[in-house]
Amino acid sequence: MSEADERDRELLEQITGYRRKRPYRSVFGEPSGEWRVEANWEDAYYGAAFAVISGVVEGRYLRAVEGVAGLYLFRHYLELALKYIILHSRWIKDEHTLADDVQEIKKTHSLKRLWELLKDEALPKMASDESVKEWDIEFVDACVLEFEAVDPGPGERFRYHGRSFGGPQVGRGDEYLSIDFEQLLDNMPHVREFLGMLDTWFYETHGMIQEWEAEMNSW
Repeated sequence: MSEADERDRELLEQITGYRRKRPYRSVFGEPSGEWRVEANWEDAYYGAAFAVISGVVEGRYLRAVEGVAGLYLFRHYLELALKYIILHSRWIKDEHTLADDVQEIKKTHSLKRLWELLKDEALPKMASDESVKEWDIEFVDACVLEFEAVDPGPGERFRYHGRSFGGPQVGRGDEYLSIDFEQLLDNMPHVREFLGMLDTWFYETHGMIQEWEAEMNSW
């Protein structure tokens, strides 16, 4: 078979491949009892977002195709990161005391609401740590609030084409949102570092209090 014939065969296979019958092979192996997904959720969404946005900036992916998925992935990362910090801050009363009761975070997709909770609940527990005042909270504040401004509340502007499929809002507006993917890619690691350090502070503080209490109780 010549190279031209091989190319024609491959092209035909691509065009008519949907007609070819093939057995479906299962993707999931669901346990018989209770199960969970093995995942580091925060890292997963940040890593995927960074890979996709990098691909857009480098020209490997299309802005209007993979780009919008990258925006959703990063927004979801922000939501998860804020929720983890709030949750871990609720593990402690202050730098020296564990919390008696840890309340779950009420369901919300509002970045603004989560950011306000973080500032109201978590940051005051770090008041005695003078180094925290040097952290670049202003940068992260601007990032969170910008994403909230363009994708508020339930966070659907980068997830769906509208609040319902085929609704009147699908074609609303004649202009497109301007998106600087290059600047977003530059911003992402700085946001990630700040939020990661916050989460680490609460996680490690909780661990140190646990160790101290265990030592005291062993006397």
